[in-house]
Amino acid sequence: MVYAGELPLRVALAVSILILLLLIVYPIVLLITLGSAQLASALSVGSFIEAIEVTVIMSTLSALVAIVMGTPLAYLLARYEFRFKQILDSIIDIPIMVPHIIVGIMIVLAFASRYNIIFNTLNLVAHKLMLVDAALSRYGLLHALLSPVVNALVNLLTGITGIRFVNTLWGAVAAVAFLSSTYYIRVVEAAISMVNPEMEIVARTLGASPSRVFVSITLPKVWKAMANGALLSWARSVSEAGALFIVAYSIYFNGNYIYPASVYIYESYVGVGLANAVKYSAALLIIVLIIFVAYRVALGIRRGG
Repeated sequence: MVYAGELPLRVALAVSILILLLLIVYPIVLLITLGSAQLASALSVGSFIEAIEVTVIMSTLSALVAIVMGTPLAYLLARYEFRFKQILDSIIDIPIMVPHIIVGIMIVLAFASRYNIIFNTLNLVAHKLMLVDAALSRYGLLHALLSPVVNALVNLLTGITGIRFVNTLWGAVAAVAFLSSTYYIRVVEAAISMVNPEMEIVARTLGASPSRVFVSITLPKVWKAMANGALLSWARSVSEAGALFIVAYSIYFNGNYIYPASVYIYESYVGVGLANAVKYSAALLIIVLIIFVAYRVALGIRRGG
């Protein structure tokens, strides 16, 4: 028996499931069905395996960036009220709003153009240090003491400014980390918000430092959410194409230029055709699903951390 008040809910649920089946389940099942027969063929192509390898490395590094950058930010947003918090909140959400091609343009502009303020400044500092070293050469003992330090700083700065971002792993990681870190931050922020702050306050009153409170009280309660957020960030990085078209259409890695997996599939589609792209798409989807499921099973992660 269906009560009158339940009918709208059931209709809404039926429509929701129908849309889910049509927009998500049907395309996935169709791709895997058509492409799985050619899975062995796709995985026998050396260039495609290289594309998967460089994509996994890129995405893993991006997830690590998200963890390092995102964990303190998530804790800050979950636990504190401060001026300009809404601005910080908005900045974190910008990667979701901006077209990915524009993200690629921003990365190139910021790190691989004459407008690179950071590298230009570091180059200027390195030049000034070399002038200082030259001036110190007139003072024997002082020069002997300080010259190794100055030269080490110059070498460090020139090493940093020598990093290239276009068609390199550095640039690819920067682009996908820009786009994927938001997912990690929001998942971890929500998890920390659910931890009772009274426990942290009590620990602080007993003399525990903020870092010890986080490690001993907060971390055990949110580590699964952190792992889940890192997985989402990793998966988002694997799927990226738009920003990579600008920053790293091909990645110089181990002496060769290798397409990221998404670009490889695009090249397959444009250069050969749909049927060829289907087998590589299915292979990548199956591999990502296996990694995704195995990771969650291994850590016992359920939705919501």
